[in-house]
Amino acid sequence: MLNSRARAILVFGFAAFFSSTLFWAVSQNDVPAGPQFYVSTTGNDVNNGTSLSTPWRTIQKAMNSATPGSTVSIVAGIYNERLTLGVSGAAGNYITFQPNGFSVPPGGCGGYTRTPCRGDQVTLDYASLGTLSDGVPFLLVSGKSYVRIQGLTFENFTTLEQNFVLSQGVRVDGASNYVEFKYNKFLNNKETGPWTGCCAMAHFRVWGPASNIWVYGNEFGNLVTVYGEALTADLGTQTNFIAENNWIHDADAIAIDVHGGANNYTIRGNKLEYIGIKRDGTIWYGNPPVAIYNDGANTGVIERNFVNYAGVAFEALSEPGQPPTHDVTIRNNVAEHCQTGMVLGTWYSNTDGSSVSNINVFNTTFYGDGYGIIIRPMVSATVTWENNIFASNIFSYVNTLNWNPGNADYNLYFGGSTGPGAHVLTLDPLFNNAPAGDFTLQSASPAINSGDPNTPASVVAAVDFAGNPRILGGRIDIGAYEAR
Repeated sequence: MLNSRARAILVFGFAAFFSSTLFWAVSQNDVPAGPQFYVSTTGNDVNNGTSLSTPWRTIQKAMNSATPGSTVSIVAGIYNERLTLGVSGAAGNYITFQPNGFSVPPGGCGGYTRTPCRGDQVTLDYASLGTLSDGVPFLLVSGKSYVRIQGLTFENFTTLEQNFVLSQGVRVDGASNYVEFKYNKFLNNKETGPWTGCCAMAHFRVWGPASNIWVYGNEFGNLVTVYGEALTADLGTQTNFIAENNWIHDADAIAIDVHGGANNYTIRGNKLEYIGIKRDGTIWYGNPPVAIYNDGANTGVIERNFVNYAGVAFEALSEPGQPPTHDVTIRNNVAEHCQTGMVLGTWYSNTDGSSVSNINVFNTTFYGDGYGIIIRPMVSATVTWENNIFASNIFSYVNTLNWNPGNADYNLYFGGSTGPGAHVLTLDPLFNNAPAGDFTLQSASPAINSGDPNTPASVVAAVDFAGNPRILGGRIDIGAYEAR
């Protein structure tokens, strides 16, 4: 029988991350049935590419030649190409680019699981290109649709932004639609310019009007983007963006950013760690960033993410010049060992929070943070935060200028300061093993059946952090986990 920690790992590793309802018609485990093409370092682009005995030499040749419904299988090796996708699939007939023999084992692979996916090891290694300043991305998808890129490693891409030419890694733009990036690795990609405002790498950025973009089960690690981000959805008509089950670690700047009017997004089940904070405890640039950042985006859900060792775990606001931030729900997450768990409201005005409205923060556990939640200006009557646990933080609630905190109640505070509300608890939540990252509740926990009895199921979702039913016994628990 599994102990509580093992159960938590099992739940976090599989049930929560592989049970999502998605809008893609093609399953992640579909077996390719269409035409087959092959690429190998021993091939030749004059070949027909239709067999392992007549493969193409370059992935770019495949990206110019593959047909709807086809699968391009890439034989193990190191490739040094920057790529531009030149083909599209069709509804029900995706084009898939993947390692030869690629498959997903039972229980999943990639992302934070650290379980290798099956198939050849295919690496796009850019070390031989030196330091680049031309602004050309290593992967461009522009105006293409119904394409899946999975199981590849992109690494050692080094840039120096000069003359306002933005450094770019992956760029998805134009009318791109239904594009999937799954089980890939993006490692050791770095902008080498100084932290002076001059330089940034748009490491993986989706620009409007691209829509229906799914980033699933990838690893983003050892990234230096300076004033950039690891993963970004940008510009107003970018809709239906999903970042799910990714592992983002050891990054100097913002990890996930939804920005500039991006809307109808979901950020779910990601593990983010050491974001702006190095493993030796030092801080990048003395100014650690946000792990999951809504900056001028709207109509989004941030759920079931685990964030540790970040500057700020979650923040929803509009920087100057950005559209209003509104209709954002942050639920069933965990933030531990961050400098700040949550900033609610905007930093950019001392008197006017009109750019931030209709924000919900429900059933999130903040543990061992410097600050649990910081209150800033917002349209307070439209902002609600309930059923959250703040435990072992230095200061659980910070509101130094006495801004209106919004609708706050049914939260549990243990250690640090106590926040507002008529139905707050100040008792030990009795986690099963918090030092080991297990925030499930013991049977005697005061958080059980202590949440707001009128909590709307539509706000907190059907499942908790672990993917188990969210409301049992008629009344919701406080915190990210519903007791079993």
